Order: sequence, then C-alpha cells, then structure tokens
Amino acid sequence: MKLKYILATVVLALALNSCSDDFLNRNNPNEMTTTDFWKTADDLQKGIDAAYRPLRFNGVYSRWLHILYVSRSDEGYSESPNPYFQSYSNFLTKNYNDDAAEAVLYTWLDLYKGIFWANQVIDNSATIDMDEDLKKRIQGEAYFLRGLHFFNLAAVYGRGPLTLTAFAGADAPVIAEQSGLYEQARKDFDEAIKRLPAYYNELSNLGRATEGAARGMRIKVLMQERNWAEAEAECRNLFAMKNSGGQPLYSLVPNYKDNFSQAGDNNAESIFEVQYAPGLQSGVEVGCNRAKFMGIAADGLSWADAYPRKSLYNEFLLEKTLTNKPDPRLKHTLAYYDASNPTETFYGKTWDGLSLNHDMVYWKKYTNYETATVEDYNSGINFRVIRLADIYLLYAEALNELNRTSESYEYINKVRRRVGMPDLQNSTVFTGIGSDKEKMKIQIMHERTCELGGESTRWFDLERWGMFENAANIAWLKNRDADFDNFVIGVNNRFPIPYREISLVPITQNPGY
Repeated sequence: MKLKYILATVVLALALNSCSDDFLNRNNPNEMTTTDFWKTADDLQKGIDAAYRPLRFNGVYSRWLHILYVSRSDEGYSESPNPYFQSYSNFLTKNYNDDAAEAVLYTWLDLYKGIFWANQVIDNSATIDMDEDLKKRIQGEAYFLRGLHFFNLAAVYGRGPLTLTAFAGADAPVIAEQSGLYEQARKDFDEAIKRLPAYYNELSNLGRATEGAARGMRIKVLMQERNWAEAEAECRNLFAMKNSGGQPLYSLVPNYKDNFSQAGDNNAESIFEVQYAPGLQSGVEVGCNRAKFMGIAADGLSWADAYPRKSLYNEFLLEKTLTNKPDPRLKHTLAYYDASNPTETFYGKTWDGLSLNHDMVYWKKYTNYETATVEDYNSGINFRVIRLADIYLLYAEALNELNRTSESYEYINKVRRRVGMPDLQNSTVFTGIGSDKEKMKIQIMHERTCELGGESTRWFDLERWGMFENAANIAWLKNRDADFDNFVIGVNNRFPIPYREISLVPITQNPGY
C-alpha cells in the first residue's frame, strides 16, 4: 500500500530554506522538487540547516512538547482554556475520535516532519560529490536530529512508524513500540558519534550538533532502557572530552540562573540547546513560545497551559544552604509571593501590582521576567536540551543502580555545591543514606526535582523509575499531584495516536483510547 501519511506528503520546498550568514535565519528559496534539488555541496548544507528548523516548531521545543511533559508530570498541571488539552493533561480523556487537541496532533506531525527532513539529508548525501569530511559531519547532524525526534516520540506516544527513508515505499511502514523507537534513537546517536566533531571553532556553527550532544542523548536513551552499565560507561566518555586547551569540554557554570537566560545561552554547561532569537527574522518565527504559555498567568504575560504544583515548591523547602538560606534554585525555578520581599518585581511590577493570588506559584525558568514587560510568542532564550548537571545526576543514578552507591556522592555533590548546599554526607536533613541503594535512589529523585524542575525531564524520570507501573507508586504521585487520582495504569502514560493518522497508516490506537 502506498504510504499516505504526513511524511510522504511533505515536499522539499517546505523543508529547505536558503542558507545565510545567520544560522537561524533561513527563507524558502524556491519551489524545487526533491528530484531537482540535491545536486551540490551547497544543497546539502541548505538541507541540514533546514533540518534544524523543526526543533523550533510549536509541536516540538517551542511550545507543545514542554506542556505535554510538564503538565502531565507530578510537577505540573493545566488550566488551559482548551478543554481537550486540559482533559488530556489531567488524565480525564477516555475516548479519542478527533484532532481538536492541538498538542496531540501537532507534536506528532512536527516530530515526523523533523524525521522526514533529516531522512532527506541522509538519503541524498551519498550521491553528492563534495568534501568527504564535511559530508560526514552533515550526515552526523542529520542522524542526531532524527534520533532526537524518535526519542521524544517514544516518550509521548510510545509507538509510531519507524520511518528511516524519505522515499515513499510500496509497503506499509514498520510500527515500532516504545522499545523499538528508543533503540532506533540510540542507533542514530551511535552513527552521529562516529561523524560529529567534539566542538566547532567557528561562531557561525554555534548550535549545531556535536559529538558531546550525541553522547549526551545516547546516555538519556540508555537510562530509559535501564541499561545502567552502558550508560555509566558513556557518561565517562562524555566527561573525558577535552577542549582545545586540554581542559574538560563541559563544566558547571557558577551561577545556576545562567542556564535559563538569554545572556547565558551556549555556556560551558550546555551540551545541546535549541537556538532561538527574539521576534521575527525576515518574517520567520525564530523565537520560542514557551514563556508565553508557561509563565506568570497575568494579563499580557502568559497563559495557563502549564502551572507548577505546590508540591514542587515545597520540595525546595526541605533543606537550606550552608549559610542557612533557602535553596537558590527555588527563586530561579518558580515565581511566587515572597512575604519577606513584597516589592520584588516581575515584568516591572510587584506581585500585588499584577493582582496575583498570594498562594499561587508559576514557572520562572525560561521567562524574560527581568528584562521585559510582557511575553510575546518569540522569546530569544535558548532551550537547553542537555546540560551537564543533568548528566551528573544521571551518572550518579547509574552508579547507584550498579550497586556502586558510594561513588554516587561525588556527582550529586558537584550539583549541590554549585548552589551552596552542603555535601550530601554532611546534610542534617538527608541522613542515614550511607551505602543504602534504595535510600540513595530516593535522594536522587529529590536532587533531580530541585535541579531540573520545569525542564521537561520529569516525565522521563518518572517512567524510568517505574512510577507508572503499580498502584503503590501511583499513590505516591497522588500525594504530590491530585490529577493522578484519574491515572489509569497502562493507559495514561501515553498520549493517543492522532485520529487522522489512524486512517492513513496501518497503526492501531494506543490502549484505553
């Protein structure tokens, strides 16, 4: 049967934008077909430049992917005016027979567009006569991008077509379950590692995938596969990478806040981030919508698509710094009324000046609350897909799962010291851990909650920890997030497959929908 689903209908003219000095700024140059286009090295360069664009689509890192991950986890919830989306995020939807829920549909479509565009580069690169080293690098970038999209498909939908070519075939696509999607992502990152440089010397290449980015994503896949031994080894490979001066290629930045501001874009801690710029360039959106939909819900500032839970706020209060101050990550993660500082301003106004409820909390990460008076749909703050602190904590987790608990402390402490927390061994709150694997696991859960809150990692964490698999764990989640009263094991850990795809692709709907 001829493939009819979205990937086979996207044409190159939609995908390719002209290459310019600005890596972000690309315009559609012509109406060429795929047959006409792929001829020269310049064509291939334009192709890979265009392949980065889906990362900035609303269905991926600009908007919906964050809302899907954050609002459905125990750290968030939704009061979206879109009833479909609110019902999905709160685990209320039981029947699914249309595509009115934008998040469900557009995330699927945009992830597969990204796969299709990456496939075009991979498929057509072999026949182009050009510098082999450059060709190899471009292929590596394409494999990385494709792997990243499969990684997110695995987490959101748990199954989908395994499309490894841009060419429409005569046979129905292979439908991969979650394990197959993760496996393909891992294979793609393997291929990327073989081809990508450790870093780029040219500023013009800022934002392109690197060997470190591919290793970082490979670590994330291996952790979801619970392949602790291989994940641990890959972490060591990443830590061993050096810059041109022989120093570690990645390092924690002194100021935690720099990971979420435009001024801190592409810093030493960042392993891969989606590049954004404020406003429009040549009529093309190059900014991020996240701040508009996940910020302070006040007139002119943000919408209510994903609020943080008060349980997340309370998590930060469990322990104080060495100088007896609140965990500084709280102030950089959440916006809330601080009675000790009632004149604190957000977007140039106090909490009361914005007429906000004193009991509410909002997301502060990735917002322009210090430098703007409103949020528009094109924030210039880059989104950090992978940063070193995340990898440090994953490494600690892998070590603990391998019964090397005593080695976990070093990497947890690296993260704690950056924000002034006492070494874990010296904590007066978290005591009695020692070499106890289960107690350390609970501690790692806490550390990741405080360090990575709102960064679209929590859903992966909960799934990896088996929190969706039994009634006892669901009960634990209910204490943090009332929406889990509605959670059905084996159903609500996946979003439904978009309705229109069911009629186009021989794929059955996810259970429970």
